[in-house]
Amino acid sequence: MVWISKLFDNYVKYNIHVGLAVLALALITAMDFNLYLPFSHQLILFVAPFLAYNFIKFHLFIIAGIGSKIKGGMIFFGLTIFMIIWFVGEGLQLPFSSLIILLLTLLLVLLYCLPLPGFTLNFRGFKGLKIHLVALSWVLTTVFLPFSMGGQEINDLGLVYGFQRYLFVLVATLPFEIRDMKSDDSHLSTWPQKWGIRNTKILGTILLSAFVGLELIYFPLLDLTTTLLVAGVLTIFLIKSKAEQSKYFSSFWVEAIPILWLLLKVFNLVI
Repeated sequence: MVWISKLFDNYVKYNIHVGLAVLALALITAMDFNLYLPFSHQLILFVAPFLAYNFIKFHLFIIAGIGSKIKGGMIFFGLTIFMIIWFVGEGLQLPFSSLIILLLTLLLVLLYCLPLPGFTLNFRGFKGLKIHLVALSWVLTTVFLPFSMGGQEINDLGLVYGFQRYLFVLVATLPFEIRDMKSDDSHLSTWPQKWGIRNTKILGTILLSAFVGLELIYFPLLDLTTTLLVAGVLTIFLIKSKAEQSKYFSSFWVEAIPILWLLLKVFNLVI
C-alpha cells in the first residue's frame, strides 16, 4: 500500500489536484451559461493551472537548473516539457481573446514569482496583494476564459458571476493563509497575520454570505441548493482551519470543494 500513498502524495504535490479543481470551476461556468468547451479546450483548462502552480512551486529549482535533483524530478520535468510543447501548440489555435486572457494570466504568474524590474520584490511580496492575485488568476481562468473559448462575450451578468467566483476563491484561499501564517513573511500582511485567525474566519463567513446573496439575487434558477451546500461545506472547513493543520486539510480537502461542486451539479442534471 506504500505505492498508493506515494502516488497520492505526488498527485497533490505536483498540483494535479489543483488543475482538476480549476477545470471543475471552468466546467461549472460552462454549464451555467451553456458554453460548449471541446475536450481539447478542457485539457488546456487543466494544463494551464498545472503548469502555473508547478512553476510557482519549483521555479527556483528550474532557474537554478537542479530540477533533476528533486526526487522523481527527471520524470516530472520531462512530462512538464512535453505538456508545455503541447500547450503552446494547442493554445495558438485558440481565439485571439482567449490568447490574451492566457497571456494575462501568465503575466500574473510571472509577476507573482519573479521580481519586478528595479525592485527586489515580486507581486506576491507586496503587502496584502497575495490573496487577490490568486483570486484574480482563478477568475480569469475559470470564468473569462471559458466565456472566450465558448465564443460568448461576457455581459453584465457574467461580470457579476465573475465577482461571485472571486468571493468564493478568496474564502477558499483563507484556510491556506491560516496554515501558512507562521511561515509567511510578516511583511506580506496576510489576513490572518493582520487581523488574526478569528477575525479572518468572521470576514470569510461574511464574504460567503455575499456569495450566496448574489446567487439569490442574480442566479436563483441555476442551482441554488447546490450553491448553498457548497457554501456550507466551505464554511465548515473555514471554521475548522487552524495554523497547525493535517497535511492534506487544505491542499486536498479544501481544494476538492470545486470538484465536489461540479459532481453535485452533474448529479442534479442526471436525476
